[in-house]
Amino acid sequence: MRRCIDEVKVADNLKTVGVSVTSRALAILGAFDAVHSGLSLSELSRRTGLPLATAHRLIRELQSWGALSRGLDGRYRIGLRIWELGALTPSRTGLREAALPSLLSLLEASREEVRLVVADGGDAVCVEHLGARDDRRGTDLRGLRRPLHESACGLALLAHRGAGGTAVQRCLPLYRKYGCVVRPGEPRAGRKTVAMPVVGDDLTAVAAVGLTLPDEAALGHGRELLIAATAGIQRALSRRRAVAA
Repeated sequence: MRRCIDEVKVADNLKTVGVSVTSRALAILGAFDAVHSGLSLSELSRRTGLPLATAHRLIRELQSWGALSRGLDGRYRIGLRIWELGALTPSRTGLREAALPSLLSLLEASREEVRLVVADGGDAVCVEHLGARDDRRGTDLRGLRRPLHESACGLALLAHRGAGGTAVQRCLPLYRKYGCVVRPGEPRAGRKTVAMPVVGDDLTAVAAVGLTLPDEAALGHGRELLIAATAGIQRALSRRRAVAA
């Protein structure tokens, strides 16, 4: 539903007289997400509200620069140039590099899916995702964006802030007692995700780590692993700040 509303807003905005070429090109890039990673020309035209001819011209320019690529199936996907630029963002460089050793240790100890998530406005964005070695699904959640209140990691970030909202209020008793948030059915039915914030030296949450668990019985052990992982990330970030100072 949220995505459909966003599509309508984008289409309405692009119908405004005098909309810039840059806005139209960005709308094309913004039409892609984790669910819609491959789109045809007609789908891009529909999702952006651009005429087919205009969409086609802009897509060709984006493709020539490397922002888009076209597969053998005729569908367009985000190109490597965009991934290269995205890798330069602060949330992907300093934070990811500092967190990766602890995330890998968490993956090894749990043999379950591990995620590192940051807040971007009202959304939770996955900046790192490590899959369990026995998970053959191969779904890469990096770059996935969803409202903060619709993911365990996002709820952990909101709970640390003491934010309002029904979803957050339901999580607060558990968070205040154990420092974590549990969300059933994530990332799929029959599983659940437990998440814990990574707290910086100023006591604000800089990120959250999520761990997928198979059942309720694994929650205690999963929480212990998350405590160790988030503490390791916090120490790594503190060391980086000390060196930079």
